[in-house]
Amino acid sequence: MCGIVGELRLDDAAVDPARLTAARDLLTNRGPDDAGLRVVGPIGLGHRRLSIIDLSPAGRMPMSNETDDVWSVFNGEIYNFVALREELERAGHVFKSHTDSEVAIHAYEQWGTDCFAKFDGMFAIAIWDARTRRLVLARDITGEKPLYYAHAPGRFVKFASTIAPLLVGGEVARAIDPESLRSYLELGFVAGDRAIVAGIRKVEPATFVVFDQGKPPVATAYWSLRDAALARTTTPATSLDDATDELHDVLRASVRSRLVSDVPLGAFLSGGVDSSLVVALMAETSARAVRTFTIGFREPEYDESEYAHRVAKHLGVENTTMVLSADEVLRELDAITKAFDEPMADFSALPSLAVARLARRHVTVALTGDGADEAFGGYRYYGATRAFETFARLVPRGIRERLVRAAPLVPYARLRRAIARARAEDPADYFGHSGFYRGATAAQGFHHVVPGAAASPAAAVAAFVRSLPELRPTEAGMLWDASQTLPGAWLTKVDRSTMAVGLEARAPFLARSVLELAFRQPLDHRVRGNQKKILLRRVLSRYLPRDLIDRPKQGFTAPMKAWFAKELREELHDRLTTERMSRLGGVSPDGVQALLAEHEAGRADHTQLLWALFHLDRWYDEYMGSPKARVPGS
Repeated sequence: MCGIVGELRLDDAAVDPARLTAARDLLTNRGPDDAGLRVVGPIGLGHRRLSIIDLSPAGRMPMSNETDDVWSVFNGEIYNFVALREELERAGHVFKSHTDSEVAIHAYEQWGTDCFAKFDGMFAIAIWDARTRRLVLARDITGEKPLYYAHAPGRFVKFASTIAPLLVGGEVARAIDPESLRSYLELGFVAGDRAIVAGIRKVEPATFVVFDQGKPPVATAYWSLRDAALARTTTPATSLDDATDELHDVLRASVRSRLVSDVPLGAFLSGGVDSSLVVALMAETSARAVRTFTIGFREPEYDESEYAHRVAKHLGVENTTMVLSADEVLRELDAITKAFDEPMADFSALPSLAVARLARRHVTVALTGDGADEAFGGYRYYGATRAFETFARLVPRGIRERLVRAAPLVPYARLRRAIARARAEDPADYFGHSGFYRGATAAQGFHHVVPGAAASPAAAVAAFVRSLPELRPTEAGMLWDASQTLPGAWLTKVDRSTMAVGLEARAPFLARSVLELAFRQPLDHRVRGNQKKILLRRVLSRYLPRDLIDRPKQGFTAPMKAWFAKELREELHDRLTTERMSRLGGVSPDGVQALLAEHEAGRADHTQLLWALFHLDRWYDEYMGSPKARVPGS
């Protein structure tokens, strides 16, 4: 795992090594073990290394082929690199190291840009092909590893693992992109290929971008999760028993491939289905003792550490648990602000950083359960959307509207919100008003913050769901989450929080083989009634007793509502002032004050949107507005 950076001068000027070095070293947390730099005239490549495989100097980057006319910097892991290397050696390629990074270079030599579809892994890679004088940027299929770029026609292309290095030197202005700001406030993350800073773009998941001299950049998708999901409509369904067996085999192979490491390795363990299954497969597969790491809270309703302890004991693994107070978690606020140079509005980043810091004391690599919820149906609102498909077909909208008017009489908040969504136009609209951030409270508060908005945060999601009539609305909604929310929110959170402490996170559920298997399953194999993650639970039942599997899902989060009422109340008010909100642009300062007043009066719960604004203001101080935000070389 590493940090990469580079610059191609399209105006034939020479790259400034000092400036590129300053940009590279902003990525030191991502690669604390070593650093490399290569500058030849108008092209410069920089690299910070976290040594995982082949710890020798032979693994240092930038790295080249045998003839020094193809150079690369690489971030991530290619888990099938041994098989690819053997194939490339048979084709005549000669290797200088035992790294997967060098396999990527020779794969590009052999297959060109077709090579990316052959990689099973997580990666962000930049390739300078001196033979054709073109720069190629590529990213893994789900966006586990980040890659940003800035392109000024006729002047330069700059790329980096994160945004901050692109701001070095001042050629990229420190200005918020209005459309990206709206995306952040609508969804909790910046969707698509845009970035929060104007003039910067992301390489999207499963995509490579080619920069040829004198031509506009060309982005090409080399794989599509949508196509994988649509393939199910023409594939005969297998039985639930056969699908369980197949998934077990595929997951076992995915976990085994992610255990290759020349440094200590462990796993995060919450005690939920996803992490428990990963740890069970590790314990079965690994030749080494398995270590796991758990964060707990002193607030019982947020604490899953007892379940994690019981799972670890049953599986015979060594679990390290740290139970944190509010003060201990909130000490991570400054570190979170620095780590997220593009803001993402999920406050579970705080405990995520805490568990990453705990794990890093003992290991350099940690396996996670990320991606299982989206692929196998782990969220409550998947079951609710499926139920609404039937409800909306049987109950006319007029009657549903009358039910909604009775919602305030219901004593349970979650049930009130579910009833309120019954006015939805169709299941796509229902799904759009559900889930992380875009749910009912965020949607209601959005109109305070962005007055005159033509649509709620649900609109784009509902449009996506309706664009896939071949799939049931619940299936199409899961595809939205897997292709948008997963890379934009959850994988961003994992990458930034682990890389902030120099820890590599690996996600077995994000293997292409696992995702394709999941999305070709009928909905009944994933979500049915109150049952969620049906296939995963069937596999996990081969390792754990039912009482450790069939329990309510808590989610990995933090008691932010309580903290805003107490520990963070003063800072919240200081940051959401009219003056500070005015500098963001596109945000109504008066609306923010109304939002805050409504929240504190108990008329609505706007915790998520308040955190988004709170975090955004901190980010602005760090990267846009405050003198301390000026990074070396700016």
